[in-house]
Amino acid sequence: MAKRRLGIIGCGAIGRLLALYVRDRLSDGCTLAAVSSRTREHAVRLGTELGVPALSPEEVIAECDLIVEATSAMAMPSLVRAAMAAGKEIICLSVGGFVLDDRLLGEVRAGKSPVHVPSGAIAGLDGVRALREAGLDSLSLTTVKRPASLGLEDISALPCVQNAEGISLSAEARLLFDGSAEEAIRRFPANVNVAVALALAGPGPEKTRMRLIADPLAEGTRHYISARAGACALDITTSPAALPENPRSSALAMYSVPALIRQLTRQLKIAS
Repeated sequence: MAKRRLGIIGCGAIGRLLALYVRDRLSDGCTLAAVSSRTREHAVRLGTELGVPALSPEEVIAECDLIVEATSAMAMPSLVRAAMAAGKEIICLSVGGFVLDDRLLGEVRAGKSPVHVPSGAIAGLDGVRALREAGLDSLSLTTVKRPASLGLEDISALPCVQNAEGISLSAEARLLFDGSAEEAIRRFPANVNVAVALALAGPGPEKTRMRLIADPLAEGTRHYISARAGACALDITTSPAALPENPRSSALAMYSVPALIRQLTRQLKIAS
């Protein structure tokens, strides 16, 4: 298989780590060809570090045949549309864009260019997709975070958590949100990309339940997935460690992208 020319749009902490990983560990399957960022100085700095050109997003899409979007949920839809118009494949990290722009998902499904969503900070999306084929009865995600990670200081006025079987919580834990993944991404766009990725593997954001719990004694972010299809059950707990370079970013989320790139550039495809 010929090497893919890969471009990264978004030169923040995650974009830089991805670029370094591609250069150092995926060079047999793809070549890092260009980088881009909303702030040109960031792109120039990273491009100089890696020895690749810093281009505009439009130029990256024109020059590369595989694009990684690492920007924001607000910027993602326009980049996906530009990649599809150019007939290029794109990997989206800011999957909340599929909810914030309610036309985008339909356009992607009707399009001819592949749009890829990595598994991000959770595991088990392959099992969820299998259960969807079996006929999902229910799909839910409960995410537990420290209040500070949610931008909260005082959570005493929030309700106590009910029906938390199988979920490890302190007595101080409080329920911040209980509703659909679609509503969650609109209310908490910086915290629930995981819910959107899960919902896309299942019945969709409007039919996937999301609970967001603030626990001041939580050791870190944890995700609990529960899927049911008849007699089949899938229960997954994920505790993604933070990246040393960026304590707010999940290492599992970052590494899910090169794992997907490796799949796309190899002859042997393992279900993911």
